[in-house]
Amino acid sequence: MEERQRRALRLMRDSLDREPTDRAAYLAEQCADDATLRAQVERLLGRADVLSGAGDEETAPEAAADALVGTRLGPFRVGHRIGRGGMGVVYLGRREGADFDQVVAIKLIRRGLDYDEVQARFLRERRILARLSHPNLARFIDGGVAPDGRPWFALEYVEGEPITRWCDARRLDVAARVRLFLDACAAVQYAHGQLVVHRDLKPGNILACADGTLRLLDFGIARLLADDDDGEVTLTRHGRYALTPGYAAPEQFSGEATGVAADVYALGAVLYELIAGVPPIALHGCDLAEAGRRVREQLPAPPLAALGRAGRDAAERDLAPTQIVQRRLAQRATSLRGFRAAVSADLARILEQALAKEPARRYASATALAEDLQRWLAGAPVRAAGNRFGYRLGKFVRRNRGAVAVAALLAAALLGASAYALHRAQREQIQREAAQAELERSDAVREYVMLMFRTAAEQQGTVPLSARDVLKQGTDQLVTRFAGAPETGQTTALMLAELFMMLGDSEGARPLLESVLVWDGIERRPDLLASARYNLGQVVYFGGDTARARSLLDAAQRYWREMPARHARQLNESRTLQAQIEAAEGRIDASIATLDAAIEERPRLIGQRDRELGVALAIRADRLSQVGRYEDAFASADAACTLFESLGLARSPVGLGAVNNRAMAALRLGRLAEASADFRHVVDVHRQLYGVSPQLAVAQNNLALTLLRQERAAEAVPLLEESLRIAVEQGGRQARATAMPRVNLAEAYVALDRVEEAAALAEEAVAVNGEVFGADALQTGLAHRARARVRQARGDAAGAGTDLARAEAIFGAMGAGGAPYLESLQKLRQGRAEAPH
Repeated sequence: MEERQRRALRLMRDSLDREPTDRAAYLAEQCADDATLRAQVERLLGRADVLSGAGDEETAPEAAADALVGTRLGPFRVGHRIGRGGMGVVYLGRREGADFDQVVAIKLIRRGLDYDEVQARFLRERRILARLSHPNLARFIDGGVAPDGRPWFALEYVEGEPITRWCDARRLDVAARVRLFLDACAAVQYAHGQLVVHRDLKPGNILACADGTLRLLDFGIARLLADDDDGEVTLTRHGRYALTPGYAAPEQFSGEATGVAADVYALGAVLYELIAGVPPIALHGCDLAEAGRRVREQLPAPPLAALGRAGRDAAERDLAPTQIVQRRLAQRATSLRGFRAAVSADLARILEQALAKEPARRYASATALAEDLQRWLAGAPVRAAGNRFGYRLGKFVRRNRGAVAVAALLAAALLGASAYALHRAQREQIQREAAQAELERSDAVREYVMLMFRTAAEQQGTVPLSARDVLKQGTDQLVTRFAGAPETGQTTALMLAELFMMLGDSEGARPLLESVLVWDGIERRPDLLASARYNLGQVVYFGGDTARARSLLDAAQRYWREMPARHARQLNESRTLQAQIEAAEGRIDASIATLDAAIEERPRLIGQRDRELGVALAIRADRLSQVGRYEDAFASADAACTLFESLGLARSPVGLGAVNNRAMAALRLGRLAEASADFRHVVDVHRQLYGVSPQLAVAQNNLALTLLRQERAAEAVPLLEESLRIAVEQGGRQARATAMPRVNLAEAYVALDRVEEAAALAEEAVAVNGEVFGADALQTGLAHRARARVRQARGDAAGAGTDLARAEAIFGAMGAGGAPYLESLQKLRQGRAEAPH
């Protein structure tokens, strides 16, 4: 496509984003010297209006012409149209019940524009919104497909106005504007923590409600940097012209890989406009190419110098610069002297760093920007005194834009710990030297992450860059690099370990966490030590070492309980591991009570339903199944599945774990078809997205169990053999994931008269399960039952009787949860072999 055609299409799309009454003035400005271009754009606009059914919208009521109004989309009745952009249209929707009335905003692709590129972008927006849940984000409610085939989704209806206009109308001073802006930073940081970059932040997408609550909207051009089919975090690029020039970062104009840094720049641009009344770079009358050149090359004027520059407000068009200055000062409830004092050198430096031309010179995250603004509000020294870190990495950024995008996004999800440590240091009035040391450690950690990705990018060749590969390379150099800076090394090691755990690679995290525990000087950093102990406790628990997991968890919780208010979140989240350990110790009732307490407390503590609540619900389902409360177990697991779906985590490892537990409850209830479908879904998604893992081993074992219940042992055996092989390869012969595949495979072999193979497995199952889970654990009882079947098949009645008696004692001590297992023993004694439970 020629440049002229691209420009015409861009102007058409930009015009569609404006009210019809404003289009003529916009085109006159953009096409002042090119009548042919304007005519081309107007033809495109006319065609778009015909396609969307809006050709006569100025002379006929939209509701009369719009076939959607009054119909239903899912549970919602469609009301009048409340907005329209270049690609989408938004309606008011309403769902009425006996005792409630819910109002939503329903978004669809505009008629006639539902071609592949637009539909893919729309579906991506819906997928992104479904996984986000934050008080400052418009809440995703539902989605579906309209009768005409267009996808739609419903959001919480936000009645507000752009943050800049809201502040002007209420005459907020500069400090009040900054305090409000911090909520926008929090919402953006949350999205980054979910590996989502917005890429189109601007005042019109940050709405303030009447009570001053902010809502971040419009993820239409957002992108998941972890959006590849293989589940790895890989480099991505975006459409060249998907941007808003006044707020887009320099790298967006040239179509380079964008990440956290682009959103930080846009936040800086919004903050600049909140303070000065206009965006940082004057782009009036510019086409896209000229806008890109100015943004890349021109430095923003100091806010005081921009105070008299006319903006988009029609009320300013005929005013002289001095009149504009007076108007804006009045909107900020201040005088020129007061404005000059408010916009101090420190605030100017904050803006300068947020709006730096090179991504590496900007703040590393929205949290880092917010923390510096909080320091400015408190009158403390700000961090934006220089850009030493950015200058050192400037050349690297130019060579490896893609690696920087991935590194910055991953670092943003976890580097909030460094900012928090600094905040704590100031709050507790620790000496300034200690705060400065924390700053330097934070810089060093970020620099090391950048170095990791640079090294990987230089070595990758044509192979896609994955986060797991980068982390493994970075781990190898960690101890050597930070031999002289132990505290920085500790922080970096914990961060990398948590990234491994986010990727589901516990064994990758283990050596890093072990190194933190023995690092010189770690006892002087009790917060970090407690986190390392807790994370390692999770790793060793799943590796089968319950006693060490208990010791590590107890040590972490002991420290957190010294200041329970400060560590309330950590204490709550740690209860899931506590409950799992209690169950492994045979204290099922205590485990359920621990989970119930965590589930009750979580929404009150966090203020919303989140991932950790879903994890607790899913684990609770497993515990309830163990005591025979299968209907309650199914309900708990189903609630977890619903929650994960609402958070966009249905296909994540924790979401699949919830589906697995729901299927297990259905299996216990005799609903084999339902259980089989869920188990097969879990196996297929695990294999597709995550490859070989302990979770895949468990999922295949459970699918095989449904086949054994249907007396289809020949079909179950290949699944069980692969399940056991994967579990052993991933965690060793004593890993928890090996327990049930070994038992079930032994029983399947007996059913197929492969008795000698079954015998070896049953002997190993009794020994390993007894050592890992304990002599009185369910898994050990099932191993004894499997060996009893083998001994019966060999004609060893006495040996079989010994195993049956031992299994009976274990199952009998389980109460109601042991009833189906006791029934299977009774049938086995009567010589009627039954498929395993």
